Amino acid sequence: MSQPAIEGRLHPVTPLRRSWAVLAALATLAYQQRDLISFRPAPEGGADTITLPLWAVCAAAVLIVSGTVGLFTAAWRHSHYILDGSVLGYRSGLLFKVHRHCELDHVQSVDILRPFLGRLIGVCTLRVVMPGTTMTLSYLTLNQARVLKTRILAEDTVEDRLYQVKTKDLVLALLLDLRTNLWSLAIVAVAVLPYILSGELLTLSTLIAFAPRIWRLTGKRLFVYSGWSVTRTADGAYRTDYGMFDAQQYTYRDSRITFIALHQPLLWRRFDWVEVRAAVAGAAKPGILIPVCPRNVAEKMVMHLLGPGAVSHLNDPLPVPPAARKATPFHKALGYRLSSGYFTVWSGFFLRNVTTVCPAHRVQSVSTRQGPWQRRLDLASVYAHLPGGGSVPAAHRTTGEAADLATRLYRTSMDEAEAPHSKKADSSG
Repeated sequence: MSQPAIEGRLHPVTPLRRSWAVLAALATLAYQQRDLISFRPAPEGGADTITLPLWAVCAAAVLIVSGTVGLFTAAWRHSHYILDGSVLGYRSGLLFKVHRHCELDHVQSVDILRPFLGRLIGVCTLRVVMPGTTMTLSYLTLNQARVLKTRILAEDTVEDRLYQVKTKDLVLALLLDLRTNLWSLAIVAVAVLPYILSGELLTLSTLIAFAPRIWRLTGKRLFVYSGWSVTRTADGAYRTDYGMFDAQQYTYRDSRITFIALHQPLLWRRFDWVEVRAAVAGAAKPGILIPVCPRNVAEKMVMHLLGPGAVSHLNDPLPVPPAARKATPFHKALGYRLSSGYFTVWSGFFLRNVTTVCPAHRVQSVSTRQGPWQRRLDLASVYAHLPGGGSVPAAHRTTGEAADLATRLYRTSMDEAEAPHSKKADSSG
């Protein structure tokens, strides 16, 4: 039995939210041209100065504000969304009509975003992600967004929280971040030390140049990563919830993940912490799945998203040949393993080690590259190319090993890609 259609308008606060940017731009323009307008005649006023009474300026401001808000209000009254069957439609526009339709079968994820000001007035944004595009409904009440999300994903309310980042671990991890420490040393060398030696307060003014960078590395990341949790939804997807003020969500589906990377900075190794990143087909760059967690938790997340075979050899790389020592000083961090249908690569350098796990069936093509210095050392690198333009390299292998690895990786990717189709054909037969 088909469910009734869900339709309605966006929240009435939407036109106010959208008009403030236009009003702010007009106010800035008026402030910049303030010298051209005078409220009363003045002897020093030049020929280019326009003299207007105060009441005329106030009336013009009221007309501009009311006209702008009225225009956005009229556009809001002509906007309409409807979820009927397997199609989500959204109509908007006052002069130029825009009609968007989304087939629910093509939806990759549905996320509810709650900015800080929106939380104060009880509204949120619904973001529907599809291949190559995103439909955003701003703003809805939280109840409206949850009803639409439930219908779009056809999900139950049962959820399983897999991990939540501890606040003390997050704070300590940010303080131990190598970039934060390097910039702190730069501040001491450029600003604090000259002040101690000279006693001139003016030398501390250089702190202004470093403040934005330090803020992005510490305070901003603390606000964004606070309350970070990973939840497995009823439909098998994995949702991240995060944000101290602006509550945000992002949903990962295991069928869209191309690889998972475990990053371990130098100063985190004592606690065996890692940062987990997941690359999704079509995304510009990998997204953060967990900003900081113990390695055993990261391995469980890899098992959840990619399967148990992905962690069977996660700590057992094949080292590079001795000739690689002449190609790179970080040869000890390099390695690879191809087994159980997964291509795992170890890379990085002394300050940060990276372990990348890629399902073989996600590999679209394989290539072998050899630079001039590698040719002299009889070495080559094998690249597994993934959907969306990314690649996973196994660097500095012997030419014979590289050719063998490229062949095995290509055959494995073809076999793993055909396996689901074979199972489907057997089940239908």
